[in-house]
Amino acid sequence: MKILMERLWKVLPVPVLAVERMPGRLIGLSMGVFVIIRSDFASDRPTVIHELEHCKQFWRGGAIVHMARYYLSRAYRLKVEVEAFRAEIAACEPHNTAARLDEAARALSSGYRIERDTEACLALLSGRTTLAAAQSIIDTELQESRTNPAVGSVILARPKALIAPVAARTTGIH
Repeated sequence: MKILMERLWKVLPVPVLAVERMPGRLIGLSMGVFVIIRSDFASDRPTVIHELEHCKQFWRGGAIVHMARYYLSRAYRLKVEVEAFRAEIAACEPHNTAARLDEAARALSSGYRIERDTEACLALLSGRTTLAAAQSIIDTELQESRTNPAVGSVILARPKALIAPVAARTTGIH
């Protein structure tokens, strides 16, 4: 294990623990006051930026409240993941931006239980669709699932991936 130090807002120290193995497909995980990242991604600045963005959200959102909202609210999870992925994409070298955007859209659609396909996630991450529009769609689907049992059973029957930061990546773009 290797420990790297980062800073939030140029003041608050954040230890980044680089470890050899993480559970499942996890690459990085923010625990609010520190980050755990797979050692083969520790030098991938955009991935580190993604996790540091989650640390900022942890502090801005009130620690325990942020964590509870992340795991209990699909809309909140979508909001904070879009924010983190946008920060990650902004930190990329220009020649890697398009590939990283595509990778982030696939990760967001498959690894966070947000019920959005890759194209919808691509629209969110690129700014073609706003979070408010996405929330409106989510609210409509939830209302339909409550009033129409057939729709609800289809939504419930979909396989659910584990909620995992940067979960759906299979390879890194360096």
